[in-house]
Amino acid sequence: MSSNNKDSQLMIALKDIIAGSIGGVGQVFTGHPLDTIKVRLQTQSVGNPIYSGTMDCLKKTISQEGFAGLYKGVASPLVGLSIMNSVMFLAYGQSKTLIQKFSDNPNEALDLKGLTAAGALAGIAIGFVDAPVDLFKSQMQVQQGDKNQYKSTADCAKQIWKVGGIRGVFQGLGATLVRDIPANACYFGAYELCRDFLASKDNISVNQLSSLQIMAAGGAGGVSYWTLTYPADVVKSTMQTDAIVKSQRKYKNMIDCASKIYKQQGIAGFYKGFTPCFIRSVPANAACFVLYEKARQIMS
Repeated sequence: MSSNNKDSQLMIALKDIIAGSIGGVGQVFTGHPLDTIKVRLQTQSVGNPIYSGTMDCLKKTISQEGFAGLYKGVASPLVGLSIMNSVMFLAYGQSKTLIQKFSDNPNEALDLKGLTAAGALAGIAIGFVDAPVDLFKSQMQVQQGDKNQYKSTADCAKQIWKVGGIRGVFQGLGATLVRDIPANACYFGAYELCRDFLASKDNISVNQLSSLQIMAAGGAGGVSYWTLTYPADVVKSTMQTDAIVKSQRKYKNMIDCASKIYKQQGIAGFYKGFTPCFIRSVPANAACFVLYEKARQIMS
């Protein structure tokens, strides 16, 4: 490989990192309030639930904590999602290059199967960033009233590290990977499929799609991500809002957690908080992809 090719690959990676960060910021500000509602519904007590549904949770949160209550724990995903989206788009781009290199026709663009596989590979890398970010965010989001264990996201991270070290920071990693690998395969697969459909319909290239069309494709990706993997997210959130001290936890592992959710609540237990999550998936991911694509275009 020549120096120019190396520089080209480096620039491509750098653009993915910068554009991914910009998309992540838009995704957080657009979707965090509904994410807070989702986590609170997912993790509330089964025997003595605080909220009867999405609107009840929204009303009580605003009434008791103000609008700022919807943005509890936002510091973690604001920093984390910027990093995570950088990793996500970088890993997706590098995965596409790798799969294309070892395909039967390395000079041809990847088909949907190859793009979906690249999304799954990216999901592995994302999981290791996503797990601690979601842990800090979720621990902060379930705090209510005046008796808060953590003063801030930084304090939350500090306490978790003090109690459990590196293993404590990755509480719920297994469940995160079980969600992230298939979810990102669906996410990028649906996005690319929708993008190709819209471009072919108007007889244009994907680079000529309008902002509205990119947002539509991003929204389709978001819906696919959450619709097909939501039960795994419930297990992940339940494990990550469990006690940070291992001896005090209710759940031994992912299987034990899923088993107890099913035993106590049936199949419905795996879809708690699905409504706000589904609503959130469209605008949050539409914002993420349109900002990412536009940033890439500007840098190009």
